[in-house]
Amino acid sequence: MSHPIDFVKMHGAGNDFIVMDARPADFPVAQVLNQIPGLCNRRTGIGADGVLLLLPSDKTDYTMHYLNADGSEAGMCGNGARCLARFANDRGLPEKLVFTANQLRYRAEVFEQYVSVYFPVEPEPVVKIIDGVTWFEVHSGTEHVVSIDQMYMKAPDRYFREKGRLIRNRVDLFPTGTNVNFASILDQNRLRLVTYERGVEDLTLACGTGAIATAIARSYSYFNENSDVPPSSEVDHHIQIDCPGGPLEVSFSVIREHDKPVYKNIILHGPAVTVYEGRVTL
Repeated sequence: MSHPIDFVKMHGAGNDFIVMDARPADFPVAQVLNQIPGLCNRRTGIGADGVLLLLPSDKTDYTMHYLNADGSEAGMCGNGARCLARFANDRGLPEKLVFTANQLRYRAEVFEQYVSVYFPVEPEPVVKIIDGVTWFEVHSGTEHVVSIDQMYMKAPDRYFREKGRLIRNRVDLFPTGTNVNFASILDQNRLRLVTYERGVEDLTLACGTGAIATAIARSYSYFNENSDVPPSSEVDHHIQIDCPGGPLEVSFSVIREHDKPVYKNIILHGPAVTVYEGRVTL
């Protein structure tokens, strides 16, 4: 039986999504989940990096459910969270929102030009040496590894695709896979980032949780190289991450405790843009 479904196409710095209001009791959630690869196909479907569902919640304003373009579970999606917050606000929910994603409570604030999402996570970076290259493993709501090297400034997309695919599929190191981030330093508080995303299996124009992971990795690297940071002194950081699709901003606090940095008060700021509205029949 065919079922017409309204959707909105949105993007956050080029990271694009099919967004649907799944709160009505008759919304065919299972049917949508089964057809995500077809919906996200850029030649025969709507085309997107993933699908966002706005689901009801008894304890928060809504529940966010995000799936990758291949239909797999993605963990948290920072750009998607900002888009879904604007989508919810456009449909009558307040500008200051609380939502549930992967059993965690997040906060979001919708502004005219951008949306901020507050992450209830405190990442603990781990250094991994892979084939002689230093990587920082950072869980920023989902799995990421980050390499910071100036050589990435001149590397072609072909390099990022090949290397990203290789690291993403190192199941000996990452049993469930990982997202792979290649960063270069532009100045003290600004980095350039290219991300190979698991589930999309390609480069994306931006990655919100990748931007967070990269900002944390940069701070962690600096922290390890500068032992003169006083203990128990909380420092606020604001780092701009330049993605191919546009800039994102990550702010957070860091404090040295027991000779290691602790990261908290993480906020992702960036655009959340509606491209068009449509209807698809499943």
